Amino acid sequence: MAIERIKTGVPGLDHVLKGGLRRNSSVLITGAPGTGKTLLALEFVYFGAKDCNENGIFISTEESLDVLEQSASNLGMDIRSMIDKGKIILAQKPLATLKGGIASLKGLLDTIKRNSIKRVALDSLTFFEYLYPRLDGNSMEFRRQVLIFIQQMRGAGVTFMVVSERPVSDFDRLTYDMMDFVFEGIIMLSRIRKGSYFERVLTVAKLRGQDHSLDVYPITIGPDGLKVLYDQTPFSLIEKEEAVFK
Repeated sequence: MAIERIKTGVPGLDHVLKGGLRRNSSVLITGAPGTGKTLLALEFVYFGAKDCNENGIFISTEESLDVLEQSASNLGMDIRSMIDKGKIILAQKPLATLKGGIASLKGLLDTIKRNSIKRVALDSLTFFEYLYPRLDGNSMEFRRQVLIFIQQMRGAGVTFMVVSERPVSDFDRLTYDMMDFVFEGIIMLSRIRKGSYFERVLTVAKLRGQDHSLDVYPITIGPDGLKVLYDQTPFSLIEKEEAVFK
């Protein structure tokens, strides 16, 4: 039986995903700071509401909603119009005010049902790390709580995207965390040095149960948002290969 896929709406990404994401899947967007992780997750919610008729929630734990909305506007996303139409909900859960473990998100499932939400993005996984610190290297409770939350989202009929930081940006030196195996998909963003500046790139590390491209693609961030240049090879990688064969 063919799997049901949804379009992310992120320019160029659905080509890399060979049609989109599996409905109700959980996807980790991970990479170094400044690579576009939050923007990609926000576009997933925005274009889902705007172009795919799928209502969404974006949960921010670190950035204020005013700043988030202004940043989106500067990058071509009219988030306010989607909010006014009841298509998007922006929610803020500041880490400094979190109490009571996962119960601090009480009401989210009711909101999902009441507003026919189909997409949820959480920025970031730090939310769970703050509530369930990996004390003395014991990360089992942390992992268990993330799994419970993923199962809740799946049960609610939601496609779930989470942002996380990753200190190593070189794809050739990446190591995988235990949490990487909890999510069905992993999309990695990085920066590759190109002469005197860095080039942003994206690759799909895994998508459980569906085919996808394994190539590395350049991405751009400009007035019209984040775009994956699926028909191009990163110049920095071309230069690296040319240096090897000289």
